[in-house]
Amino acid sequence: MDMSIALLWDESFLWALTAHKGLRALGVEPCIVSAADVRGGALEGHGVLFVPGGWASDKSAKLGPEGADAVRSFVRSGGSYLGICGGAGLALDDRGGLALTHVSRVPTAHRVPSFSGEIILKPTDAAHPIWRGIRRPYSFTAWWPGQFHIPADSGVRVLAEYDRPGRGFCTADLNASDVELYDDGYEKWEAGYGINLDPARLAGEPAIIEAEYGTGRVLLSYLHLETPGSRKGNRALANLLEYLKPQRQVCNKRGKASARKTCPVSPEAARASEEMYRAAREFISFGERNMLWYWRTPWLLQWRRGVRGVEYSMLYAMLGEIRGITDGRVNDMVVALEGDVLSFFEDAKRLLMKERRALMGGSMSTIKSTDPEVDRLREGLFSGSKRLGGRYKDILDRLDAVIYSSYNKGGADWV
Repeated sequence: MDMSIALLWDESFLWALTAHKGLRALGVEPCIVSAADVRGGALEGHGVLFVPGGWASDKSAKLGPEGADAVRSFVRSGGSYLGICGGAGLALDDRGGLALTHVSRVPTAHRVPSFSGEIILKPTDAAHPIWRGIRRPYSFTAWWPGQFHIPADSGVRVLAEYDRPGRGFCTADLNASDVELYDDGYEKWEAGYGINLDPARLAGEPAIIEAEYGTGRVLLSYLHLETPGSRKGNRALANLLEYLKPQRQVCNKRGKASARKTCPVSPEAARASEEMYRAAREFISFGERNMLWYWRTPWLLQWRRGVRGVEYSMLYAMLGEIRGITDGRVNDMVVALEGDVLSFFEDAKRLLMKERRALMGGSMSTIKSTDPEVDRLREGLFSGSKRLGGRYKDILDRLDAVIYSSYNKGGADWV
């Protein structure tokens, strides 16, 4: 597939890895760009900007006003914007958003905030290129997305709506099939959890939308089309990339960056990466034997409500990724991580045990606890909110810098 795609790396972590691997599996070699690159004019030579999942507000903060203007200018002048989940949220007309469309986000209190897994879609236009070569049922994958609020006069085209749960669909930590087959509905669960859980609330809600901005196109999906193993989702992603292929000739005015010299990975860095990954595996086993989570996919945990799970999945995947790095320019960065990563896992085990004990007293969220010791540990490890923070975010950022630098051998170092 001949395509010039810029992949915005910042604040995506696990989702940047899946996007990068997913694009390469389709025969697309994306140009990885940082927010600093975007501010420096890196989008000039590309036809599509791909923005993967992650916290939209954190992506916006990294771009800053100058980077946001650069993205808007890129799309306005004919570029295409493809946003997945958090990347879709970044494009919305919400505070900190790029306002590439008049669509906004449904407030948490009025949506189903914690659904994931396979979900069946209902196309609103079966002739759209996104469906080419895909047979019914249109089963794609979601990982805790937001929901679109589309004003009547927005001019937005809805390409697909949610229909019904598919195989392995979960709402919070409940498997939808288990609830529907062996319980009497979601009313009591919603009262206990304090959030909307019933997937019937999703029926008819928009899942994939398309809009125009200037002379460019904006394609936003709350489904993770790049999910590894999602055959239909991956095919839909390939269809969209072909559909978004620019009609005009694109010339990279910045020129190709010259390849930089590399050096071998040092024995110290190789040992540190193996030791950190060993600690990550042992930590996951610790959570499994304490009945706090299980592997839902080979790269993503399903966790019990009240503890964190996607954050640990991210850490595990990224530590696994750096084991395969062959670029010795990151030697010092890897070695410097070891002590902080190992101590984080030890303190996270203490937190998990206290969270497990607190769960005996009833329902608990990741930010709401009646145990002061749980709150103290959470504050230091993650910060006191759902957002990524604390020691965890520091480690995640440094791991991200290692991976970015090794992937981006022809470009600038991480800024």
